[in-house]
Amino acid sequence: MNRKTIRKVVKVEGIGLHSGGRAKVFLHPCEGGQGIVFSVHNEQGSALIPALTPFVAETRRRVVLAKESVSVQTVEHLLATCFGMGITDLLVEVHGSELPIGDGSALIWVEAFKDAGIVELDEPAPVFSVPDSVAVGNGNRVVGVVPDERFIAHFSFATEHPLVGIQEASFDEKENDFATEIAPARTFGFWEEVSQLWEQGLAKGGSLDNAIVVFPDRYSSPLRFPNELARHKLLDLMGDLMLLGVRLRGKVVANSSGHALHHKFCKTLLQMM
Repeated sequence: MNRKTIRKVVKVEGIGLHSGGRAKVFLHPCEGGQGIVFSVHNEQGSALIPALTPFVAETRRRVVLAKESVSVQTVEHLLATCFGMGITDLLVEVHGSELPIGDGSALIWVEAFKDAGIVELDEPAPVFSVPDSVAVGNGNRVVGVVPDERFIAHFSFATEHPLVGIQEASFDEKENDFATEIAPARTFGFWEEVSQLWEQGLAKGGSLDNAIVVFPDRYSSPLRFPNELARHKLLDLMGDLMLLGVRLRGKVVANSSGHALHHKFCKTLLQMM
């Protein structure tokens, strides 16, 4: 595949899931070779922050990118959409500390890219084909990859919750459509975790309009897919892999992993390039 950018500038506005503050984002077309770059403007100051693994500052419940004391958080849904829709070059102008959460899924970014139009550039996209199998993690939390001719990912996790149990989701870049099969899956949290998130200064903008809450006996809203929770975890994984700065070619298998382990996995892959 070739590098891709968007045809015109589009604006996205909304509430940040964790900060609770409003944010305004302008997506700009970019020349081939620029990559995904965040132009951040908030009370911390202004900075250009490349969407690359070395600029990851925090991975607790979301991904935070930082440079020169300026940070922007919850970038994973936008990056997952870039991964899923093949966008390699984009300037993301952010006014605020966090990207808008929309309805908790990546649809807000899918719609923005469709509105902007996607342009194919005359330059091949950077690809990294893993030469050998590699895995990181411990116990039941693990993420690994084996060589393959294309990108494939499988995510699974198990809980003791009677409604959730074991969930699995898969994505094959040649067989599945990110915009309809992965992007609609919303972020979620278990009811017993909510107060802990508030105590940690997170989820200040969370509501039943932008997240699924798993109560002891019900979901806060009807699921869009029977395995929507696993699909959202797969979405997060794809967003984290976008921080490699190249298109990963291989079969990724993840079990009960999160942003922190994905970040460790990316650092391991960077050492192999």
